[in-house]
Amino acid sequence: MFDMIELRINFDSSLVDTYENGRYGMVGVDYNELEIPLGAKSIHYREDGTIGTDGIYNPWGSIPTSFTGLACKVHLDGYFFPHVVIKGSPAKLLQGHNVFGTDNLQVCIEEMLYWLQQAYPTLYGMLAIQTAEIRRLDITYMSHVSNPKHVRQAIDFMSRISNGQTKPTKNKKYETTVYWGGATSRLIRQKCYAKHEEFQAQLSEYRKKAKQGDKTALPIIQAMSDERVLELSKNSLRWECTLLARWLERNDIPTNAWELIKYQQANPDFPQLAWKKGFIKIFDAIKGMEMKIVNDDVVLARLKKEYGKPLKSGKYSYRKAVNLFGFYIQLKTMGYAEVKAQQLYSRSSFYRLESELIAIGLSKAYIQNLSVDSNSNVIPFVQIINVDFNKQLPDWYIEPISTPQKLAKVA
Repeated sequence: MFDMIELRINFDSSLVDTYENGRYGMVGVDYNELEIPLGAKSIHYREDGTIGTDGIYNPWGSIPTSFTGLACKVHLDGYFFPHVVIKGSPAKLLQGHNVFGTDNLQVCIEEMLYWLQQAYPTLYGMLAIQTAEIRRLDITYMSHVSNPKHVRQAIDFMSRISNGQTKPTKNKKYETTVYWGGATSRLIRQKCYAKHEEFQAQLSEYRKKAKQGDKTALPIIQAMSDERVLELSKNSLRWECTLLARWLERNDIPTNAWELIKYQQANPDFPQLAWKKGFIKIFDAIKGMEMKIVNDDVVLARLKKEYGKPLKSGKYSYRKAVNLFGFYIQLKTMGYAEVKAQQLYSRSSFYRLESELIAIGLSKAYIQNLSVDSNSNVIPFVQIINVDFNKQLPDWYIEPISTPQKLAKVA
C-alpha cells in the first residue's frame, strides 16, 4: 500500500515573477485572500523606514479531513519557484488507519487534493495542478508471523543485518523498529517494524484527545478500535520503503503525479516491483535462512564436502575446511562485528572467508547473527520475510474510492 505521499504543486506561472537576483515572487496576489497564516524567513528595513520581508511562507499546518489531518506548507517567495507541499497517509485519510490499505495511486492523490481544495479553495485555484510532483512515496507491505514474540525476535535479528552500503542506521534501534539508510538520504530509506506497538500508541493518543474534547478524534478511534484491525496488527511485521524523487528519476519512474498514475495503469505491479527493488540488498543478505543449521557438526560436514581436496594417496585433505570451520567458530564465539573490528584477518581475507561460508548455504544474515544465540536453532526466517502480495488485505476489505468519486456517484 501507499503509506505516505508527499506532493509538491507549483503556483500557476502567470502569478509568479522572477527578479534580477534569481529570486521568485508572487504578482497580483492579495495574501489576505489566501486565508492562511504567514511567516517570513527574514525582515529588513527599507530606505524609507518601512519593513520589508523575504521568504514569505506558510508554516507546516494540518488540514482537517474525515479522519487524520493532512500536512500542508506554502512557499510564496524565495529561490525556489512558489509552491505548496502536502503530505499524509492516504490510508489514514481514506479509512482512519494504515494497518492495511490501497495501492491505487489515483485514489490516493485525488483524496489528498480534495481536502486541500476544501480547506483553501482560493489558494487551490491559484495552483497549476498539472505540475503536482511526487517528492516522497512510502510503499509498505507486511508479512505475517505466528505470534508477537516472533515479531520482536525478527526485529532484533534484522537490526544486525547489513549488505554493502545498506546498513542499520546508528542510534535508531528501538525495541520494535529498525532503520536502514540515513534520515537525510536523498534516495531511499527502509524500515522494518512491529505495527501493533505503534498502533496502540496512536490509539491511546487519540483517546486522550477525545477526552480533552477533540471531536475529530472520535471517527479515528472508531476505525482503529475495530477488533479485526487490532488482531491483524498484532502479528504483522511491516516493511516500509521510502522512495524519494531522485530515486524515482534514477529508475526511470515518472515523478509527475499524473504521469505516474498513467505509469501504474500501464504497469499495475509497479508498487510491488519498486518495493522489491528498494529492499533487494537487505533481502539478499537473508537468503539461505530457509536452511536450518542444526549443529556445528552439520556445518563442518558441509565444509568438508565443499572444500575437501583429494590427494594422490586416495585420501582427502580437509585443511581448508578445518580453517574455515575455525573462522566459523570465531564468529560464533566473538561475534561478527568483533572479529571484524579486531582485524584478526586482512579485509580481503575476511570477506573471502565469509564468501566461502556463504557458498555452503549459510546466509550472510545467519553469519552476522551467529553469536546472538548459539544454542538456538534458527527461526525459519524465510517464512518471516515472506511478503505475500496476495495476502495484504483481509477478505472483508472493500477497496476505497476517493471522496470526489463518492460525490460524483451521488450527483
